[in-house]
Amino acid sequence: MNNISIKNWAIEQSINKSKRTVILSILCTLLFASGIRFLVIDDDMMKMLPKEIDSRIAWENVQQEFGSTEIIFISYGHFGQNIYNKTALSDLWELTTKLSELSSVNKIKNLSTATKIDNIDGFMEVSDIQPYKTLSDAYIEEIKVHLDENPILKNQFVSKKGDYLITIIQPRDNIGLDEFRNQVVSVADNLLNEYDIHYGGAAYITGSIPKLIRDDIRSLLIAGILIMVVVLLLNLRNLKAVFLVMVVITTSLIAMIGFNGWAYRITGSDRFLFAILNTSMPIILLTIANSDGVHVMTRFFREMRKNNNVKVAVEKSMDALLLPIFLTSFTTIAAFLTMTTSPLEPLIGYGISLSVGITWAWLMSSFMLPSILMHLKWDVDSNAIAVKSLFENFVENIAGKIISYPRYIFLSGVVLVCFGLLGLGKIKVDVNIASFFEVGTEIRDSMDFIDKEMSGTMDLRVLVEGDIKDPDILKKIDSIQTFISTNEHI
Repeated sequence: MNNISIKNWAIEQSINKSKRTVILSILCTLLFASGIRFLVIDDDMMKMLPKEIDSRIAWENVQQEFGSTEIIFISYGHFGQNIYNKTALSDLWELTTKLSELSSVNKIKNLSTATKIDNIDGFMEVSDIQPYKTLSDAYIEEIKVHLDENPILKNQFVSKKGDYLITIIQPRDNIGLDEFRNQVVSVADNLLNEYDIHYGGAAYITGSIPKLIRDDIRSLLIAGILIMVVVLLLNLRNLKAVFLVMVVITTSLIAMIGFNGWAYRITGSDRFLFAILNTSMPIILLTIANSDGVHVMTRFFREMRKNNNVKVAVEKSMDALLLPIFLTSFTTIAAFLTMTTSPLEPLIGYGISLSVGITWAWLMSSFMLPSILMHLKWDVDSNAIAVKSLFENFVENIAGKIISYPRYIFLSGVVLVCFGLLGLGKIKVDVNIASFFEVGTEIRDSMDFIDKEMSGTMDLRVLVEGDIKDPDILKKIDSIQTFISTNEHI
């Protein structure tokens, strides 16, 4: 009895109080939308890890003791051409000078900042490898000889074939990596525009993420909406109907993103930072909100075909759909809220924000959409209403097959599920950051180039706590280094 009264109340809001329902829906959506200004796109991949795991704790300890472990690699040169020349080394000096002027840069390591140790008349002399901007050919040859005699030093700053120079830049603490990355790339691109330039390092990747997230969301939404509009036009064959479905989708997306912003503003929790994991949220919500809107529009057209009356069609449509849409929305929300148990903080905010978006799609399709239908004129004789669409005929044929051959359909489903289960053992877990990016993209190609031609873009740091003057501790440190050096990937 209570279910019936709630359903009747909901239908009454859409039919008898439709204007008020539309106005309230718009105002509430705008309230959520105001939170978009607080949305923060985050570039720190470490925040994806639980705070209590040992690896993150160790990483934070290293950060506190030695500053940021994030670095950017810049390599420049011409493939196959000798990099030991006056122009290249002069440009390296100029690059170092310009980078050192940036407020985001803490340390710079390259041939211009490196030192060498020589034995002169029995005395140890420490001097700069590149003491001046402009060097003579003879001095450049001395640099080359010294690096050849010190392969460890050479591997840090010169490519394997001697055709690229490498610069390593470390940011200051508490500097946004996107700001750091943009400043460094701007300087390098302006100074080294005549060279083949490659960038790498965790700081470069994470600093590029905010722009990548924005670009990904934009391209995904544009592609998704275009495909959806085409499918909707083929199914509904009415521009007003397609527009109304898009209203449900748009308001739901706005509410979800706005809520994410408000949640971060109010709680200050990293859970509600918009990270790389969140890029799939708009597409997932787009499909769910589209389904809710399409259910209402399709049922409305069917009822209009039977009753030839807008009010009756809306009432019967909502009487049939309110409970199914609520149940599907509720179960979907419950499924995404299970992500709040995840140890990864971004997934907690992901599940909560997406649940809010799904809730809004349910409310918009159950209240605002029927209310708008009441105020629009509909031509009963139009093909959209009078004639069944290709999709509608297709679904009716499928339904007939299922009723006629239930056993075969069930067995086919079981076979597909079993086939899927066989693939569980073939799932591959990959934590290589390079695999985040498709082969052929600028970031992936640069990382592959530096990994292949130089010393690599990723580094391993080990923090040892203890009395570093203790011989036993020093021996253990040496044994750690020896063990690590036996790894073929180091």
